[in-house]
Amino acid sequence: MRLWDVRAGLQALQTLGALAEQTRAALARRIQGESLPENAQATLHSALDHLSEVREGFILSLRTAAVLSFAELRALVERVLMDWSAWEAAGFRFLPSFQLARPGDQVFFFHHAYIAMGVLPRLPDHAVTFPHQRRPTYADIPVPSTPGEVLDRIEEMEHVVWVAENADLEAVPPDSVRRTYAFFEASAWLVATELARWRGRPAGGSS
Repeated sequence: MRLWDVRAGLQALQTLGALAEQTRAALARRIQGESLPENAQATLHSALDHLSEVREGFILSLRTAAVLSFAELRALVERVLMDWSAWEAAGFRFLPSFQLARPGDQVFFFHHAYIAMGVLPRLPDHAVTFPHQRRPTYADIPVPSTPGEVLDRIEEMEHVVWVAENADLEAVPPDSVRRTYAFFEASAWLVATELARWRGRPAGGSS
């Protein structure tokens, strides 16, 4: 995506917002024990791909100054680096590349996700739709405050979406499911709000 191209940026936001809303809807069906049609299964697969890019964006964006302790830095390095020894033992050889790979949309996706995590506890009541919840609020869901906590949340969401696509959500802790659902709800709300500002009308306005 060409970040200096306003139209491309708005189109990326629209696509991201649609995926977030469709993922929220698919998770709602799975939370209520419903099976998913093929298109909803495809949505969850796309959401998993998106979260993988969010994770890559996190890695590309991380600066050591943001990590408060050496122990956390070491743990992060161990979690994001891949052990190639098994591949080398199988006979694969990796030659050095002399070309730098330019980051794509990963950094954009991560920063949007990071903002959504921060907005989530402050979503207005009318935007909260988690099934079977007595009071419409996510105020109790903490905002990740360290790089390790951010990576934990990304990995948690990856796990929940994978289970929702492939298995029974009852095997996942309810709080993890709620945090993941809330994230996609916050992401969709954030996109709708920002696009409404660009178009100069209230977020609830018709398209």
